[in-house]
Amino acid sequence: MQNEPKSNKEQFAYQRIMQLIHEDAYPVGSRLPSERRLVEKLGTSRNTLRGAMRQLQAHGVVEIRSGSGNYVISKEIPLPLVSQMPDAQHRASLGEVMEVRFLVEPVIGMHAAEMATPADIEGLEACLMRMSRASIDNLHEQMIREDKHFRKLLAQGGKNRLMVLLHEGIASQENATILGRQLPENDKASLFAGYVGIFNAVQHRQTEQTCKGIRNHILRQCRLMMARESVEMPATIVDALRHMKRNPNDDEEKQDAEAAAGSRL
Repeated sequence: MQNEPKSNKEQFAYQRIMQLIHEDAYPVGSRLPSERRLVEKLGTSRNTLRGAMRQLQAHGVVEIRSGSGNYVISKEIPLPLVSQMPDAQHRASLGEVMEVRFLVEPVIGMHAAEMATPADIEGLEACLMRMSRASIDNLHEQMIREDKHFRKLLAQGGKNRLMVLLHEGIASQENATILGRQLPENDKASLFAGYVGIFNAVQHRQTEQTCKGIRNHILRQCRLMMARESVEMPATIVDALRHMKRNPNDDEEKQDAEAAAGSRL
């Protein structure tokens, strides 16, 4: 994909601004807060914020008016794939699917962390327990089903029907996944720890932690697909993996592993 945020920090700022817009805090036609206020609110740099704004303008979400500010001109999710999802005869590649997941699912998770009800949390926990048993017993097909169900529950937890439809459209294009493979125990443990970390973040309404957890969880799957299946990934994914390698603190695998070890699930 072209015109996508170029770094994880820029991606996060992009997603947070989209979240603010979708929460109706800034309706179409309204002006976003000043650059200084947004930098403080998002905890980012001016350069990162400006990069995210340029991408939002390229996607038709905001208009940057010199000397006036940044204005919301659309609240639609900026994904041509929503209206032009390939059919069964023109299925997207696995790399394309993972790229869209990387760009979209962190935002879905952030909404779930803010909007999920106790019943939603219980559903996620039950799914996580089934996933744990499937992982231990090497039930690969069940693991794939539970993964999709976990992600659907997150979409439903955000209380936005379009996000549920978006999830279903993406899931319909998944004709392969690393979860359907026999993996070494350490890789299985790392992947499951990712789910636990995401669940814990949603349960405690930690939006930023949820976003980072989902993003890193998807990147770990991509890394395994590239290493074990020689799957070709788009530049968005490759660049994010390089950034993670250069900045190991961005990969929360150790924290996730500790969360899994301390979990009572």
